[in-house]
Amino acid sequence: MTVNKNLFFAASITVISTLLAAQSFSYPAESAVFPRFLCILMVFFSILILIKTLKNNVQKQEDGGSIIQTFKLPVLVFGLTALYIIAIQHIGYFVSTVAFMAFTMFFFGERRFLPSAAAILIFLGVVYALFISFLGLRLPEGLLF
Repeated sequence: MTVNKNLFFAASITVISTLLAAQSFSYPAESAVFPRFLCILMVFFSILILIKTLKNNVQKQEDGGSIIQTFKLPVLVFGLTALYIIAIQHIGYFVSTVAFMAFTMFFFGERRFLPSAAAILIFLGVVYALFISFLGLRLPEGLLF
């Protein structure tokens, strides 16, 4: 049995975004605007992907591959992201982000150290400049910093 990856992805993101949008109504009014906007935007785009996938004939299945093979990569990515979110609370934003980015870049095929390190440093520099220096926000701190 094979499953259309685009259909699964679009349906999953639609459900997750809808649940997150509903959750955002429990936030204080001034804090809920941006998360609600992002969730609604994600629902909109995932529905567009869903419609496009259904239009392009759901019957066209990818060659070979069982249901386990189809779901292996999405489940792994969602699992790594969940571990990353948990790690942020325990070891801090910057340390967990370095580990998460390094591992995912390695997993998706970037084996060179310098490009990976440069991407991580540039990303963290932009986050630091934007959120800590410019906006004055505090990111989660953990055991290390």
